[in-house]
Amino acid sequence: MNERLIIRLASKASQKNHWLIWSDNEDEIIASGELENAEQLSLLTEKAQNRTVVCLVPCVDVPIREIPIKGSFNRQMQQALPYLVEDDLASDVELLHFNVIAKQTDLLHVAICEKKKITMWLSWLEDAEITCRQFIPEGLTLPVGEDGKWQAVQLGSQWIIRESQDIAWSCEQDMLALILSSKITDEEPVYIESFSAATDCQVGHWTELSPLLPIELLSKGVKNNKVNLLTGPFKPYKERNNLLEKWRLPAILCVGLFVLVLVNLSLKNARIEAQTEQVKARVESVYKQAFPEQSSLRYVRIKKKIQSMLVGLDGNADSNFLRMLNDLVPAFANSPKLQVSNIKFDDKNREMRISANADNFQSFEKFNEALAAQFEVEQGALSNSNGQVSGLLTIRMK
Repeated sequence: MNERLIIRLASKASQKNHWLIWSDNEDEIIASGELENAEQLSLLTEKAQNRTVVCLVPCVDVPIREIPIKGSFNRQMQQALPYLVEDDLASDVELLHFNVIAKQTDLLHVAICEKKKITMWLSWLEDAEITCRQFIPEGLTLPVGEDGKWQAVQLGSQWIIRESQDIAWSCEQDMLALILSSKITDEEPVYIESFSAATDCQVGHWTELSPLLPIELLSKGVKNNKVNLLTGPFKPYKERNNLLEKWRLPAILCVGLFVLVLVNLSLKNARIEAQTEQVKARVESVYKQAFPEQSSLRYVRIKKKIQSMLVGLDGNADSNFLRMLNDLVPAFANSPKLQVSNIKFDDKNREMRISANADNFQSFEKFNEALAAQFEVEQGALSNSNGQVSGLLTIRMK
């Protein structure tokens, strides 16, 4: 997104909220304005669409404290952090949200805000159907002054002051002199550069810079600003693309179906490969029994070997046996559970006697049916022992 909607939220629902739309491409304001109260945030709902929304929150509600530490900052120190400043706070630490905005070797800068205040701001945005993922204390969007100079701007009845990289605050105009007096001494003069018309405050050395629209000045400091109060219990959920969310379930179902199809094909292929291996093993076994004087061969070479043997034989017993055996191959392939244990060939009667085993009687019936068109099959008595059915088949040429 190249455009941002910046909303400066007020401390109370009845106070004004300022807003501005900034274009990063054009580096200029597209639109800006004020809302009389929190209810009017709904007027920004449409403007928030397809834009990054960043909210600035008043520093009067988010004081920043310097907290000295000893040793490295770790999870245990994070948990103990509220109690390090408990004595300096007027509220119960359980009601406050602590957010570390900067860490140094022996010093932390911590932004502190009431949990109910953050909850209130989030509820305003929720009612207006505006999604915001970053809350920044407004003072930390002012420029950082050179040579230790403070930066100041007036927004409405409040002055916003940035002392340094990690310290900023704001106050009502009638409290400005009092707060400055508590921070500035004669021994250490402070120079303040103001982007608003000069104030009559006599504390500090004030210099007036070219005036800028306060919300514009603050908006410029939003870009690349990593400070975010929405941490811990207020950390926003990851934003999801509505279109992707709409098709998420159908996509999951399609992927699941695709996986099931692949698994089914894989299992089917595995079964076919297993059956093929069984047939190959059977062919190798039959070849070894039929030609004990020949060397054992793998399945891929048996067919070529038999063909060469058929070419070399003409009208003798071996030739008739091989031709008949070759005609039986489809029937054996059609009955993979039928295991041949012995083969005898009677060339005079043109018949072959096969001793075979199978898991059930149906395997014999299936084998006989495959031969019925070309051969006469005489099946001897079948016996069933230890789950194996065995019998003798006499096969004659028609």
